Amino acid sequence: MKKLFLLIAAIPFLAHAQENKKKEAEKKIFIGFSFSPDYASRTLKNNDGSSSSNNVIDSRNKLEKGKLSFTTGFNLNIRVAKALEFQTGILYSNKGYRIPKQAADYPIQVPGQPTHFKSNTSFHYLDVPVKLNFITGKNRVKFIAGAGLAANILLSNSDIVILYYADGSEKETNQYVGVDYNNFNLSALISAGAEFKLKENIILRTEPTFRYGLLKIVDMPVTAKLWNIGLNMGVYLKLK
Repeated sequence: MKKLFLLIAAIPFLAHAQENKKKEAEKKIFIGFSFSPDYASRTLKNNDGSSSSNNVIDSRNKLEKGKLSFTTGFNLNIRVAKALEFQTGILYSNKGYRIPKQAADYPIQVPGQPTHFKSNTSFHYLDVPVKLNFITGKNRVKFIAGAGLAANILLSNSDIVILYYADGSEKETNQYVGVDYNNFNLSALISAGAEFKLKENIILRTEPTFRYGLLKIVDMPVTAKLWNIGLNMGVYLKLK
């Protein structure tokens, strides 16, 4: 009888525990906004194997440098297990490289020619990532690591060149008008960082993230694969 009484008394607590587990099971979907300040650059590739293409690559590597860029957008995260999460979203990314301001290399200076120049090459993409995150930790701060792929859809591109003249004037041109860049690319991405629980339904994440283009950006003797590295920061809301 005593055991029966204890069992009956425990029923409300057991029911409450089951209800909490059910609620936790339902709280598996997160939506969030992320922003990543990035350092972007490229790796040049010789498409035709010629020595002239190698010379172009050597020359460009001396001139072109990485540039500051960013990746931002909305994310959808689904916890498929306690320590495993599926992530996707819709992001905008700016990738590319630059040539810092430098003297124009003319054998003979002619009046009217620019004395200096610089350029900024940009590729604007719509990114759709598919990523798996692994989460560990029991407190308000957890470790998170992830890897996956992102489809990159080219929205537009530009190579803005600014010419500087002796009289102090400047001229801006876009040299990439008409170049047939590939409209689709695929990037591998990897990240590792921390998750901070701000409230019961709000989390903050900081994840150093590296992205590398797997496909060439154009079908030319010298092509490139784009990459960027940055600190991805996001705020996520747990849906009930």
